[in-house]
Amino acid sequence: MAEAKAKPKSAHVMWGKRLITKVTCPNCWHQFPPEEVLFVGKHTDLDSDPVLGDPMEPLRFAPTRFNVKGEALDPRGMPTSDVACPRCHLQIPESLLEVSPLFISIIGSPASGKSYFLTTMSWQLRTFLPKAGLSFSDADPVGSSPIHEYERTLFMNLQPDEPTEIRKTAQDDDQLYKTATVDGVPIRFPLPLQFLVWPTSDHPNFQQGHRLGRVIVLYDNAGEDFQPGREDARSAAIQHLSRSAVLLMLMDPTQEPRLRDLCRPSDPQVTHGLRPDKGTPRAVLRQETILREAAVRMRRYLGKSQTECLDKPLIIIVPKFDIMQGVTGVSIDEEPYQEVKKGGRFRLKTDEVERTSDALRDILKEHCPEFVATADSVSESVRYIPVSSLGCSPEVVTRGEHTFYGVRPSDVNPKWVTVPIVYCLTKWSRSILSGTDHHR
Repeated sequence: MAEAKAKPKSAHVMWGKRLITKVTCPNCWHQFPPEEVLFVGKHTDLDSDPVLGDPMEPLRFAPTRFNVKGEALDPRGMPTSDVACPRCHLQIPESLLEVSPLFISIIGSPASGKSYFLTTMSWQLRTFLPKAGLSFSDADPVGSSPIHEYERTLFMNLQPDEPTEIRKTAQDDDQLYKTATVDGVPIRFPLPLQFLVWPTSDHPNFQQGHRLGRVIVLYDNAGEDFQPGREDARSAAIQHLSRSAVLLMLMDPTQEPRLRDLCRPSDPQVTHGLRPDKGTPRAVLRQETILREAAVRMRRYLGKSQTECLDKPLIIIVPKFDIMQGVTGVSIDEEPYQEVKKGGRFRLKTDEVERTSDALRDILKEHCPEFVATADSVSESVRYIPVSSLGCSPEVVTRGEHTFYGVRPSDVNPKWVTVPIVYCLTKWSRSILSGTDHHR
């Protein structure tokens, strides 16, 4: 195999690439210059990386040899282009060497619908953002495998008229968490979802892709991670809260007794509660406690006073809104987008979204004033966005000993699920969507 002459490692790493000056690992948030990135061995003999402690994880190494294509050669001479963080050794997308990340944290109580929201949102963004002059693709296809599984369940199901479900996010799910030994201590890190947003030829500034493009890094924890008293010194599962530029909080109306009168009474989530399992009582969760606990940890990680308001935008997402809109007078039947020019790009009607936010805030303040007060104490910029991931009510299904909320894929009709992310990109990264520079 042809090899290039030995050069400084930084020259090899920059071979054919336009790199950013500082790379941030999306797993442990270590910042490092791109020339320090490690590569992932390909030869079958190079297993059991010592930092990851997993026999299935190949050795990470600093390359000294490259082939004529610029690919690193592992210690056994096999070419590889997979890269990893020099601190935690967890794999990172190659695009993060070239494109700045946008970290977004999603929090919510157990069974609030985070997985359904993420699934329907990612599915619709793949088709909607090209209409806005942007591509939306997986930056890390392997790390996105849970979402791919969920998308197949809801949108590519070979039995669309059979009720199904997507599995609950578990705290010990090895597809969502990995353990690495850092400074001699094993630490559990979250594995985020990562999507590359890049301007297409339809974008007015498509030639400035390296400046406008972003890797959107989304963190989806099990709801139990945010409950008070669950913090573990050996876990970094929710430290992403301090790194994120935007916070998304799902406030589930079916878990709030004072909002049930505004919900469609025939919906099984209202009559059965969090879980439809036989014998399980209806649970009541204080969702402002989840938000307050997240804020306490964010301030602690950032070294801020516990009375200080954070300068991160907070988007309160009210899911399952299809069962509320008939009573509240707030409608999500029409998507808040408009065509910029006939046959051309689309853009978000931000005024409509903000009017809806104000109306929804008034409703929540009337029925759950302590939740709105908590949100106001967390962030200087709070918005309220209603969504419906399914667009329909689930049904109680029993198969053998398993009882669950099932949904027929043929009935799924998501509403407003793209709005929270598109609103964030429009308001706080406006050059991506409108072709003009704007910074908060």
